[in-house]
Parts: sequence; C-alpha cells; structure tokens
Amino acid sequence: MRNEVPVMLFAFNRPDHIKQVIQQLRLAAPTRLYLHCDGPRPHRPEDAAKVAAVRQVFSTEIDWPCEVKTLFREENWGLRRSLYDALNWFFQQEESGIFLEDDCVPDLSMFPFCAELLDKYRDDTEIMHIGCTNWIEERTKHLPESYVFTQFPLVTGWATWRRAWQKMSLELAGLDEFEQSGGISRLVRNRMGQVYVLDKFRTTQQGKNHSWAYAWNYSILKNKGLCIVSKVNLIQNIGFGEPDATNTKSLNKDGIRPASSLSFPLIHPQQRTPDPELEKAFFYVSQKGKYRLWLWFLLKKLGLR
Repeated sequence: MRNEVPVMLFAFNRPDHIKQVIQQLRLAAPTRLYLHCDGPRPHRPEDAAKVAAVRQVFSTEIDWPCEVKTLFREENWGLRRSLYDALNWFFQQEESGIFLEDDCVPDLSMFPFCAELLDKYRDDTEIMHIGCTNWIEERTKHLPESYVFTQFPLVTGWATWRRAWQKMSLELAGLDEFEQSGGISRLVRNRMGQVYVLDKFRTTQQGKNHSWAYAWNYSILKNKGLCIVSKVNLIQNIGFGEPDATNTKSLNKDGIRPASSLSFPLIHPQQRTPDPELEKAFFYVSQKGKYRLWLWFLLKKLGLR
C-alpha cells in the first residue's frame, strides 16, 4: 500500500546519505514528496559541488510515480532559519506530514505508524508532535502499548500538523514570563536539568546555536502540548560522528542504533500522563547524561560556562 501522507526531505551537502534515505523511501512510495535543499556556504568552496550532487540525486533517484515539489535555495540560509522557512512553506500546502533529514533512514513501519496517528489525533490540540526515534527503547519495547506520551520532541524522523506548527516560535516569544512562572518544571523536575534546558532556550533565542529543535521544544512546552514516541526506534541515524554534520559531529552510541519494526494493529495508551521515570531517561539521553550534567552545572556555577 502506498503512503498517502506527504513526506518532506531536508538535505544539504551529503549526497550519499540522502541516496540511502531515498532508497528506503522508494519502498514506501509516498504520493506527494517535498524536497528542501539549502544553498552552498560562501566560505566553503567545496559545498557547491556537493549541493549540486544532492540535487542530482533527487533528480535521478526519485523514480516512482509521485508529485514532487522543490525548495532549492541559491544562497545558504543556515539550518535553523532554512528549516523553519521550509516547514512554513510545506504547511502552506499541507495539513500534516512526515519529516526526514538526510541522515534519517526509516523503517517502513514508520509510515503507517505516522499515518494512523496523524489521523487519530488530527483535531486533538494537546498532541503536537509524533516522534519516531526512541533512544531508550530498552525501557519501552516490552510495553503492551505501541507508543508513549512524553514532553520531549525527538526530531530525527517525526510528524506533525499545521495546527501544531502554527504555535512554533523561532524567537521563543514569552521566554521571560515562562521562566518566571516556573513552566520549565513541567519538562524536568531536577534543578540542574532545569538550569540546563533554560540555558539552551536562552542561547537559542540569542542565536548562539543552530538549533530550531529547542525552539520547537519550547513552543510545545509553552502551549502545554504533548509528544508521542514510538515504543521502538524506527529511525537509524547515519550521520553521527561525521565532520559535515551540523548538530551531530560527536559520535553518539544511542544515535547510531539500528531501526526496528513496529507491529500492527497499533495499541493505543489509555492515559496520557508521561511516566516520570521514562521522562528522566528521555532527558538524560536527549539532553545531557547524568554525570556530564553535574560537570556542566558545576562549571556554570563557577562562571566557566
């Protein structure tokens, strides 16, 4: 059965990576495909040929019947602004979709998983994000339910709706009021963790990092939204530890885990309150490990961070 949910691919300068993603995507054969590719960086002369090679892969490898729309930039916008603008462009045309970056190779069960949940929670404004990466699947794969609710939006292979994306604030509007109200306590109870995440929110707001994902996490949290994570990991990330990566230059043993398959029919959870122990595990695996957090906090207190 062909995938009727529109899929958007984000690429830049890694033709071999995007080819692997497309080879898997071909098996799902989405009927509508959106392609985004940022432009070459002016200070990296090798980018021009690599970006051209990525766009050639798009031209030659997408060989199944589908409607294709492209957003190819002549200049480099940078990850944060470029991806944000591309998602706005996508949601001008679609009400929901699946999103894959050039290093996210999905298991085929990801597509019916997202399709069913996009339909089930279409009008449920509390649910804002469907995540298909699960770096703690040892803790969740034996659950009877097919997915869990969390407040951590893992974005290496995900899906959402226009109604949710409309609440995205790239500038993290209202962050002062959010901090003063203690809103961060809804995400993490540990004081060190709260200081860490708020610091990430601040540096994102100030443009000191390339992250759009922290802005998305903040927007969901501010709007008291919930995320879904599949009980098994449905995405293999092939980009960790590579010099051309933007946010995944360091090797991450959790990030490179293989993709698993999810069984059907889906079993839906009966309650939505995130499990505190799973939330703690999601924090440590997606933000900062326990001992590295202690060190970070100590350096922060000493004014060295």
